[in-house]
Amino acid sequence: MKPFGRVSRRCTSAICVIALLATSLAHAYGQQTPPKRALTHQDYDSWRSIQAPQISRDGKFVAYAFMAQDGDSEIVVRNLASGVEWRAPRGYRPPAPPPDDPGANVAEFIAAQGRLVRPAITADSGFVVFSIEPAKADLNKAKKEKKKPEDMPKNALGLMDTSTGQVTRVERVKNFQVPEDGSGFIAYLLEAKPEAKPEPKGSSATAKEGSAVSSTETSPAPNASPSTGPRSSGAATRPAGRAPKKDYGSDLVLRNLSTGTERTFSDVLDYTLSKDAKTLAYAVSSKKDETNGIYAVTTQTEAAPAGLLTGKGKYLKPTWDEDQTELAFISDRDDAEAKQPKFKVYLWNRNGPATVVGGADRNHAGAAVNNATEVVSTSSAGFRKDFVVSEKATLGFSLDGGRLFLGAAPPPEPEKNPDEEIPADERVLVDLWHWKDDYVQPIQKIRAEQERNRSYRAVYLVKDKKFVQLADEAMESVTPANDSRYAIGTDNRAYRVMSDYDPGLTDYYLVNTNDGTRKLLGQKARFGASVSPGGKYVIFFDGKDWNSYSIADGRSANLTRNLGVNFFNEENDEPATPPSYGFAGWTKDDREVLLYDHFDVWQVSPDGANARNLTDGVGRRDKIVFRYVRLDPKERSIDPVKPLLLHAENEETRDSGFYRDKVNGGLPEKLVMGAKDFNNPTKAKDADVLMLTASRFDEFPDIWVTGTGFKDLKKVSNGDAQRAQYNWGSAELVSFKNTDGVPLKGLLLKPDNFDPKKKYPMIVYIYEKLTQGLNAFRNPGPGTSINPTYYVSNGYLIYMPDIVYTTGYPGQSALKCVLPGIQAVVDRGFVNENAIGIQGHSWGGYQIAYMVTQTNRFKAAAPGALVANMTSAYSGIRWGTGLPRQFQYEHSQSRIGGNLWEYPMRYLENSPVFRADRVQTPLLMIHNDEDDAVPWYQGIEFFLALRRLNREAYMFSYNGEKHGLRKRINQKDYTRRLQEFFDHFLKGAPAPEWMQKGIPYLQREKEKEKYRAADEDEPRR
Repeated sequence: MKPFGRVSRRCTSAICVIALLATSLAHAYGQQTPPKRALTHQDYDSWRSIQAPQISRDGKFVAYAFMAQDGDSEIVVRNLASGVEWRAPRGYRPPAPPPDDPGANVAEFIAAQGRLVRPAITADSGFVVFSIEPAKADLNKAKKEKKKPEDMPKNALGLMDTSTGQVTRVERVKNFQVPEDGSGFIAYLLEAKPEAKPEPKGSSATAKEGSAVSSTETSPAPNASPSTGPRSSGAATRPAGRAPKKDYGSDLVLRNLSTGTERTFSDVLDYTLSKDAKTLAYAVSSKKDETNGIYAVTTQTEAAPAGLLTGKGKYLKPTWDEDQTELAFISDRDDAEAKQPKFKVYLWNRNGPATVVGGADRNHAGAAVNNATEVVSTSSAGFRKDFVVSEKATLGFSLDGGRLFLGAAPPPEPEKNPDEEIPADERVLVDLWHWKDDYVQPIQKIRAEQERNRSYRAVYLVKDKKFVQLADEAMESVTPANDSRYAIGTDNRAYRVMSDYDPGLTDYYLVNTNDGTRKLLGQKARFGASVSPGGKYVIFFDGKDWNSYSIADGRSANLTRNLGVNFFNEENDEPATPPSYGFAGWTKDDREVLLYDHFDVWQVSPDGANARNLTDGVGRRDKIVFRYVRLDPKERSIDPVKPLLLHAENEETRDSGFYRDKVNGGLPEKLVMGAKDFNNPTKAKDADVLMLTASRFDEFPDIWVTGTGFKDLKKVSNGDAQRAQYNWGSAELVSFKNTDGVPLKGLLLKPDNFDPKKKYPMIVYIYEKLTQGLNAFRNPGPGTSINPTYYVSNGYLIYMPDIVYTTGYPGQSALKCVLPGIQAVVDRGFVNENAIGIQGHSWGGYQIAYMVTQTNRFKAAAPGALVANMTSAYSGIRWGTGLPRQFQYEHSQSRIGGNLWEYPMRYLENSPVFRADRVQTPLLMIHNDEDDAVPWYQGIEFFLALRRLNREAYMFSYNGEKHGLRKRINQKDYTRRLQEFFDHFLKGAPAPEWMQKGIPYLQREKEKEKYRAADEDEPRR
């Protein structure tokens, strides 16, 4: 493997000469640089994005996954000093479907996907460790051969030496761990060894080792979740009362990175390598029950593993404290023979006095070790007689290691004998919807597994050797604070029925973890509370102001009432209590809390006596939103002596960048600001080097590195090179006023080589406010809505006007914003007014359905997953969460502002189906038959109304798909049909066959395969 980096001056000269000769020859023979071309649907699969970038703790290396949308990918490692870059294949990861819930946090979803492919850099920067998944071709071959899951290709492990770029590959690796602070060792768990297969009759050949999975695997490796830590040791989800499947371990390997030598430990189910790399602890689950146990290995010696606790039973959840001194785990060893074994909690101090403990076999031999100590069991003082230690709950230490949090719960249901089960055709299957139920049946169904596995938080006080039950049926949720002396408990029982139409209310309490006592802090609260890092105050937002509560003397104070600015979201236009802008954190010793208004940061004493604008009003003056950047992920409080890094975004221009300021300091100092989307940086742990990305619509979010002063920004990746062959475009803001005179903006995307003298077709895309995405880079790809990059590349204008709302009139509000927004672009003279289309999904789909009953402005419209009839949708169900939809109309996005009986005319007037006779615009709809957010029948109601009225309408319903398309093959299919629809009406292209003839039910599989083949065979333009 050769580096891509610096070359010698002599080589550079030679390369220049060769390049000049090549250029001369090219001109001589009339060759030119290939012209740019428009994106096609065939370009999506190979398009790559940078995921999970990492910077070494010394700031000398950057590593990231360079992931193809639907193809084999790479790990890239770059030496920041020399510029040398190493690349290694990491195989194929199938495209991840988007979240089912349309309200899901997209950033969290992207982050979660990144964690699955994240490379790890060792603490000494000597190696990059990463998962290698099977190649796409190998997977496709195995699928065509219909191989069983245990015979499918498996993941491997890659170990790249950063001094040479050489990669060592280890086959059949399930997961791995790289210590955070220590170097020299890593640990990884292998797939189970294949079981011997019986020889075919008459064959004398010796059976060869083949691929297999452990008894806990249920899917091929590419669909599993590779991680940098052990998988959960909890039992897999199963029907209630069904006997659990026995989990057996596989080989665990401890590798010395300096020497390449390895030690292997058999039958390991779970493991944890200490941060300093000096101790490996692991849990054994063997078919030889007597060898089960928790073992510890001192990595830097050849000493045999030491049994901390051994014998028959389960050993689960080995967990270190923050300082890696104490190890906690649970086991049912002392009760393993019981029908319902009871677990106990154990602690082991690795620095404690050692004794010699015997081992059970050659892998787990005797060694000098201090035994684990039983600390919690059902016989512990204060442990409820009707509870047991829960094997489902997590174990976790407080930050200071003084408290160990665990879960207690009623015993699980006894395991049933399958032979005694009643046959399905003899069982009554019925749900009773009771008017006094806390939650309606769909919510109960969604939460059934959660309820079966529910546990109630408890704590063990390590120093006092005391057990305290914190949560129970009256207070199900208890969240410990950073200062573990206190926790916040919540109780929403009084408001569960109300949650159908007004969710999120709860009573919250301050819980003393020393004795479990509770003090009521607030009732019918919506925004929760948090304890300061030093445990002196509780802070909470009441919907208008921030308030504090002094734990020592019980005094409360309103912190923001007299500061002259609002700390609630002033732009909230839903009929609900507005949320706060948030807060940055606390300074040391709980002296001050840093709060956000719309633009600025305020430092406020927690008793309300003093307050000052930390950013000196510069944010409000210049319309710049300042937000604190936490460079240390383990930071508990803000050091007032050190400068603060602030992310800055101008709300007028959408320029972004960074400022520096200081608690009790002067004016904020600008470090960098530009027409880009700068994301928050990651700091190298031991060096003043920052890593970040920056993007625009026409600039890929490549990785940049810089010092803390941002004076030497340097791009260290080149993902933007992918754009070189394509027509792309540019983005700008367009100002307009809605018909009520409210100043708004729209986001306009224009093609490359834009000519203002030409007339362009334009597609309007709507949701709510979208102009904050001005500098967002939009990867080309298929989906449920239009891909703006594809359409701009193919000669369309894309326009996204912001929308603001008046409660009670969501449809009219959209009309009042969208039409003037369109006119503001049309007035510029380059829009073909006979070729304006509109598309949107979910809430965007509803607004389009309403608008086409009021205007003929659009030549074609494509509303997806729309609500057509608010009167029937009001009491529908969001099947993904089980929630009744009433809240959405009374207090949330649909913005009616009251119930159906208070405002019947609002529900009727805002429902497109009652004005379907006015529709003149051709419609392409999509509403899938398992939509889990907007009931499928809403799309059917609107389609049948249009069909009855003989209006041109098409509705795709992808079988088994939810609110948004999840299967990539369906995403590709609909993306192409959407393009054909708009090309026909806005560009005059011939109507495709499905628009002319439909797709008869008996022909649908044949038609889709024909369509799929045409998509795969279509040449790239």
